[in-house]
Amino acid sequence: MSSGENISTLITIICGLMLTELFASMHRLIRNRRRVKWHWIPLLAAWYVLLVVLKNWWGLVFQAGEEFWGSGWMFFYYAHLLFLVYLAASAVLPDEIPEDGWNLKEFYLENRRHFWGLLAMLNLLLLLKTVLGPAFSEDPLSLVPILANTLMLAIHWSLAWVKRIWYHAVVVVLLIGLVVSEVLQQL
Repeated sequence: MSSGENISTLITIICGLMLTELFASMHRLIRNRRRVKWHWIPLLAAWYVLLVVLKNWWGLVFQAGEEFWGSGWMFFYYAHLLFLVYLAASAVLPDEIPEDGWNLKEFYLENRRHFWGLLAMLNLLLLLKTVLGPAFSEDPLSLVPILANTLMLAIHWSLAWVKRIWYHAVVVVLLIGLVVSEVLQQL
């Protein structure tokens, strides 16, 4: 196997672990549904993470060629990005359901800084690569990715700090729409 194939295999395994974490958390909620006070926003946030995992897996494994992984820097960088996405996938839904039950809305609001903060850190790394990457390559500095990553950083950071549930409802729905539109453009 080439180094690119080895890296693609590792990325697939890591993304598989992320999906396992999401699916297991959802399974625990469904299995203990009588002890769960359901709310739709944490479920949409989990769906958002699912879409992010799948979109990034597709992009990293199938769209990045051998030359993309030619640098150890790229591997090191993307390993950190995957680590942050894994932590977000682990944080979006509760790990266990206590005997006295669980309120998903309360969990989401109490956990929002942790969850959305991880995604904001992810966007900070993406922004740093977008700004610093051209210094290490012959690619020109491009304003559009800088603005897009800055906007996503601000959105994720705002979700970490704003507690208004209506704000989360609107923004999470828009984020899902954004990821779906990015996926449809790649097809």
